[in-house]
Amino acid sequence: MKVLNLHGKQSPSKISWEQILAGLEDGVITADRDGKVSYFNEAAEMLTELSESQAIQKPVIQLFKREHWLIELVKKSQPPRQESTRGEGELVTRWGHKVPVSLTVSPLQDRHGNFLGSILVLRDLKHRKVLEEDLKRADRLAMVGTLAAGLAHEIRNPLGGIKGAAQLLKRSLDRDSSLLEFANIMIREVDRVDKLIEQLLDLSRPTKLDLAPVNIHEVLDDVLLLETQAANELSITVKKRFDPSLPPIRGDRAQLTQVFLNLVKNAFQAMNGGGALTVTTRVETDFHIRGQGSDRSRLIWVDIEDEGVGIKEEDLPHIFSPFFTTKNSGTGLGLAVCYRIVKEHGGLIRVESVEGKGTTFRISLVVAN
Repeated sequence: MKVLNLHGKQSPSKISWEQILAGLEDGVITADRDGKVSYFNEAAEMLTELSESQAIQKPVIQLFKREHWLIELVKKSQPPRQESTRGEGELVTRWGHKVPVSLTVSPLQDRHGNFLGSILVLRDLKHRKVLEEDLKRADRLAMVGTLAAGLAHEIRNPLGGIKGAAQLLKRSLDRDSSLLEFANIMIREVDRVDKLIEQLLDLSRPTKLDLAPVNIHEVLDDVLLLETQAANELSITVKKRFDPSLPPIRGDRAQLTQVFLNLVKNAFQAMNGGGALTVTTRVETDFHIRGQGSDRSRLIWVDIEDEGVGIKEEDLPHIFSPFFTTKNSGTGLGLAVCYRIVKEHGGLIRVESVEGKGTTFRISLVVAN
């Protein structure tokens, strides 16, 4: 029998609850009275890296045996307590990836209050965690910038006096004097400290960007050309995987050159024994940025991938922080400056690394209107 609406027209077919749950971005899992999975939506498949067929009729405690915190929440939804609970923790996927998630577990009951099972709603917190870390990092950069601006004047005055005295000392010494080298060291070290102060001030100064449509491939080609000799000396192969349909981006050419030059130099240093550097460009199709009072902006991504020593997992959250470095001679300001420049362009910079296998920096930039 067809269902007609008030105007005599056929009503659209009824949407099932499976169709509704399948369309959610959150992972939805239901378990029956025995704690076995009876429903597993597509978002749950993506979060856990398990297919529906691998999960259905499996006990929840077996499916999530590594997530003790999750199992405890599920048990609270079962008799005798039958409570709704919430929590946050890490979910270890089938392939060993750790995903920060929030979980809401509620008991399923019939109209008489009889227990039918449990429903789990999993939400991926990865983007929220990234944004929180971005805010913390921005606060640290602002603090360092304020400190640098306050100390720069006080430090540079005595540095100028030390350098001047060293230069006078150098002039008064004979060319074959053994003290001449000490004078040169003093001058060189003063210049190094002065350069460090200048880098610190770069973090605090609001940069006036000269924004214009930029062909990012031209920027990358220029950077790779500058580093050709270094690549040859280190036996590094450079691979370019450029998307020929890439549109121009909105950026400051000089500032972006500084970012990619720094990243390429870092990659070469990580591959001291040789290897391959792969530079990939692509258009982002699934993610947009919407500014206040403006339309959504499209993004392009540039990936700088090396086959170097990689970065320790415990170091990854800190690599964009000022003064954090894993190099013996590094200042720990290069990546902090890169982070600031990319953020000022309205983009994102991310890093993925496996110790002993290599590192990939991913930079997004806004497409020019």
